[in-house]
Amino acid sequence: MTSWLKIKQRFVSTFYLARFLFSRVKKNTILLLEANNCHTELFPSYIKYLKDLGYNVEIAASCNQKGFLPKLDVKKVSYFSLKGFRRILNSKKVKDYDFIFSTSYRLYYPHPEGGKTDSMFFDLFKIKHSPKKGVIFTLHHLEDYDNVMKNSKSAIVLSNVLNKKDSLYTVNPCYFKENLPKNKNKEKTIFITTGALINERKNPHLLFSAARNLLDNGIENFKINIVGDNKKELMPQDLKDFIEIKGKLDFEKLYKELETADFYIPLLDPNEHLRYITTGTSGSFQLIRGFLLPPVIHKTFAIPHFFNSSNSIIYNDNESLAKAMKEAICTNNEKYLALQKSLLNSRCEIMKNATENLKNLLHKYEN
Repeated sequence: MTSWLKIKQRFVSTFYLARFLFSRVKKNTILLLEANNCHTELFPSYIKYLKDLGYNVEIAASCNQKGFLPKLDVKKVSYFSLKGFRRILNSKKVKDYDFIFSTSYRLYYPHPEGGKTDSMFFDLFKIKHSPKKGVIFTLHHLEDYDNVMKNSKSAIVLSNVLNKKDSLYTVNPCYFKENLPKNKNKEKTIFITTGALINERKNPHLLFSAARNLLDNGIENFKINIVGDNKKELMPQDLKDFIEIKGKLDFEKLYKELETADFYIPLLDPNEHLRYITTGTSGSFQLIRGFLLPPVIHKTFAIPHFFNSSNSIIYNDNESLAKAMKEAICTNNEKYLALQKSLLNSRCEIMKNATENLKNLLHKYEN
């Protein structure tokens, strides 16, 4: 980080710290907090669920997220450095909130004692003054379960796949904004994928191989957009007219890309990515439902996350991705609308269950 950026972030954090310490907190307010420079995609869903349950919500996010967050339906959004987070959590102001609700328990900062890559929440932060009811955490790594339960009555996971303990509550964040099924693009079918094209998260070679297969068979009425922190050099020259690397976008621009796309390709490989059906989950699953984008997805990952033939295009092995993409390209508008309506019904049911689960979790802290 450059010296100028550090100075800027220090100024930003100091401004919001002063505002935080001297502002009034409404009754029934929850401080929704994310100290990492990620996972803020959970904010829109959790804000909606909490407000539907009658709570006011304030946001505390990393300085790195300033300028990237979407419009959020809350009165106050604050941005802090790591030091700023320490100060607000150590302040008496915490007593004014019903809950402190952290959307991460694991923090991607070096452990203060060294020897570990990451830190747990209470490695970095101390809460001297308790909120009125409790502190809630979202668990993104099941291997942290024992650690989080030392400090909390329960925790949230993002998918039923991860709900392997009685003390965990599934609160799936599949809401981003209000939207309804839309017509399929006529001239070209637009596919989209998001995130870094690195082997730990996706298999980019599947995409390149499938695109070449389509072109070799004379199919050219498609485009693939890749949103995320990827370098332009990643793109093979022979595919540059059909695949575009959009780079890292703020949430508003990301939303626009998702709204103009037809299908989502998670690019998950059962030989590499079984974590996404065992100990972790992918934000791709939330975007698929949030923006009603039928996925072109391997069956290994479809079934555990409730994707089926009524809302998705499913392929059985890596070599069949091109065939599945061809099916997506050939899908007529009537069938496409039916796929989206099925996703919408699924999203409504998941949101209903998420709100109820969150209600039960919050009630647990009141007894």
